[in-house]
Amino acid sequence: MINKFDIQNFRGIQAFHVTDLGQVNLLLGYNNCGKSSVLDALFLFSGATNPRLSISVNWPRHYMSSLADEMLKLNFYGLNPVFPIRLSGGYGSPEKTRELTISYQERESEIMNLPTDSSGNAATKDFRLNLDAEIDRQVYHSDLQIKGNSTSKAEVNAPGAESYQEELKCHYISSSDPYSNNVALFSDLLRNKQEEALFEDLREIEPSLRDIVVANNNLMVDVGLEKRIPIQVLGDGIRKLISLFIYLFQARDGILLVDEVDNGLHYKSMPVLWKSVLRGADKYNVQVFATTHNIDSLKALNQMLQEESFQSMQTRSRVFTLRKTSDRLTAIKSTYPQFRHLINEEIEIR
Repeated sequence: MINKFDIQNFRGIQAFHVTDLGQVNLLLGYNNCGKSSVLDALFLFSGATNPRLSISVNWPRHYMSSLADEMLKLNFYGLNPVFPIRLSGGYGSPEKTRELTISYQERESEIMNLPTDSSGNAATKDFRLNLDAEIDRQVYHSDLQIKGNSTSKAEVNAPGAESYQEELKCHYISSSDPYSNNVALFSDLLRNKQEEALFEDLREIEPSLRDIVVANNNLMVDVGLEKRIPIQVLGDGIRKLISLFIYLFQARDGILLVDEVDNGLHYKSMPVLWKSVLRGADKYNVQVFATTHNIDSLKALNQMLQEESFQSMQTRSRVFTLRKTSDRLTAIKSTYPQFRHLINEEIEIR
């Protein structure tokens, strides 16, 4: 579990510091204040020796460019790589430390393009991201290189880092692609006989639901009709809850990042959402980081934490309101008693 986390020079965040992280951490804040960027930074931090993540973390939000230098500069503060990205923090008990430094480099290519006419340009460049990760006092280097100004192919080099076994297992549900790969992951849930708790939650939204099976590479649901129907027919809310439950199971003994955790859900379904999150985090030993700016979701979380079965999660839950001043991002922490007071008194914390 991550206990504290620092960001420097990442996207629109020049500096960010947060401590006393809990098992369930909800990030609030205005639009474009940096909530999603904090999740992205946590994702890179958790895979500090994997240079592929520095590019793939941008794909779900379609942050892409056809030019190599622009592609590799996307995560740097102000798109200016003169200042390296630094992500650092502590995790586990006893606490271990890690610091990831990401720097940008470009140089003349060893391969020269031969011009076919007088207007051609023989000069080409190679572009590289260097990742230097210090994990519990051990240093690992890896890099990702694009040869020539084309993003069609990237070369990954990770000497030494290839032998490192990552301790922070992390899964990420982005806001734009929350339902990917559900069939394969649901099959894993079935193999491990973990589906009944999911069905129990789903029946609170769709009482006629009997079971879900995999058929023809699709999730098919029995709602008492003559035939099973595709899960898509039941709408985004059901699919969102399935994704959350599946990924909580996949992230056992690890970390789950969820952007816009309540996206696609009716307000009456939000208590079921938080029941699944709190129960899954506790049962599977998952640290959850989620974002929202939905007041109904906050009320539902407050409601569920007062339930007798989840009172043990009160001391393990945190709500952080993110506020941006200039380019420094500040996290204002609320423990559960503070959060409950703010919600009950209808004091704005978003």
